[in-house]
Amino acid sequence: MLQFIASVNDKYSVAELAQMAIEGGCHWVELDLPGASDDFVRSTTLELKDLCLETGTFLTIVDRPEVARETGLHGVQLRGARAAEAAAVREQLGAEAIIGIEVTRAEDILKVQNLDIDYATLPAGLTVAQVEAIVKTVREAEVNLPIVARGEFTPDEAIEMMVAGASGVAVGSSIADAPDPVEAVTLLIEALQAAK
Repeated sequence: MLQFIASVNDKYSVAELAQMAIEGGCHWVELDLPGASDDFVRSTTLELKDLCLETGTFLTIVDRPEVARETGLHGVQLRGARAAEAAAVREQLGAEAIIGIEVTRAEDILKVQNLDIDYATLPAGLTVAQVEAIVKTVREAEVNLPIVARGEFTPDEAIEMMVAGASGVAVGSSIADAPDPVEAVTLLIEALQAAK
């Protein structure tokens, strides 16, 4: 599974980046727009909503559950202190919403295993060995929550993360800054499929 993290970029608009990711075959776009105004976020989500609906692409946002609810996004990822709000956000967004949290340790996942969350994301910068150790600890505790590794991975590095036990990868700049973002997505998806 590939999540494309769409952020503000010097070359393309957020909507253009999301469109290219979808064209390359990605079916999950996560808007990561810290510091952007609510108006900008709303207009971007509304610009992408129909395309995501037509293509069967999940559209989620980081740390803005209110915007997710107002605009009808598929869900939200909660980072840092906001992760503690997962239960309240579930109540706010409803049973169908996708709710993820960012965690740094296996213990963080085990603490929230009884909350109604759909996935956990590991932050960028973890080594393959660290990801493997976290996934192993979680699986030994019989917790089957999908675990996504975030980072700026090449296709080969994405394969390593999948072999380490990640359920998928979340990438941003390695797609957005590529000479051909559509091709970058396609190559990552091919790598992830080969790793299965």
